[in-house]
Amino acid sequence: MISVPSAATLGFKSSASAVVLTAATDAANVVTFSFNAANFGATVVPTYSLEFALPADTNGANAWANAIVVKLPEGSLSKVYTGADFNSLSSVQLNLPTGAVSTLAVRLKAEVNQNTGLASTIKPVYSTLTLTVNPYKAIVEYPALLVKGGNSWKTPATRTNGFLLTSAKFNSKYEGYLNLPNADGFGGDAFQLASTLDPNKVYGWGGTATTMNLNSGNLYLTPSPAYLKVNADVDALTISYTPVKFFISGDDNSWSLTSTPLNFNAATGKLEASNVALTAGKSFVFTCNGSYDISYKVDSSGNLMFAGAPSWGGINIPVTKTGVFTVTLDLSAGDGNYTYTIK
Repeated sequence: MISVPSAATLGFKSSASAVVLTAATDAANVVTFSFNAANFGATVVPTYSLEFALPADTNGANAWANAIVVKLPEGSLSKVYTGADFNSLSSVQLNLPTGAVSTLAVRLKAEVNQNTGLASTIKPVYSTLTLTVNPYKAIVEYPALLVKGGNSWKTPATRTNGFLLTSAKFNSKYEGYLNLPNADGFGGDAFQLASTLDPNKVYGWGGTATTMNLNSGNLYLTPSPAYLKVNADVDALTISYTPVKFFISGDDNSWSLTSTPLNFNAATGKLEASNVALTAGKSFVFTCNGSYDISYKVDSSGNLMFAGAPSWGGINIPVTKTGVFTVTLDLSAGDGNYTYTIK
């Protein structure tokens, strides 16, 4: 006979109610989640997972649907987080603002699965707690697909900005911007994508211009020379690419989508616009290809974020000083590490 335990018997708790993260706490253990073994009244093997979400995402029809799920090893009754891991979870995976205190909801799930791994008819038991976290902005070395140039295209042998796609959500989807040099002179460039997670996984030609396969021939992207936004999905084995031309659109140029272009600097791998007149108190947006479909603004912490279709989010980039500046848009480090400067 199975007897489903109450949430209270799990004794789910956190070692800290408020976690402040800095570079100095990266290697330290900053929080431990612990609980009692779930007693289902029979000899069964429960499995446990922790679910992390914003409080606003824990109610309604889609409650906890956006949670980050962390499955615990069999027999484990606790989970210890280092500062680096908890900062990555909160600021990257949950996209919490850095340098600000946010409330985080954490739910323990205890369940009994069939020996096939499938869910059983026994209802899971949940226990929830909240804590506050103040993450910091870190340059995260995300999982990446590294560009290995084919034919005449010579690329760096090691991980190098400008020659990678990254997975900012630590999932199967990778994004980055590549400058195709037209190395062979045929209007396109050949290359493969090597995974930093598994050196044996190298993605190449999948039979069409938008598909990939493991350990096959070269991918071939056109047009070239061109600066392209590239997205790849290693689960779906798909790749897409869009030639892009970025512009500064704001108050100081009457929100023109074409009058203030950013040009690719081959020496730095960044996009730059010189002699840009800006006025304190005004704002602007990085737009692309004459529209806002691909565009970048800032979040509430001032970090550059994608603001185009279909999310249409973000805050216009504020100008704090009046003068003539060089504006730089750096998309070379891959998704999650895009930045800009005004100097």
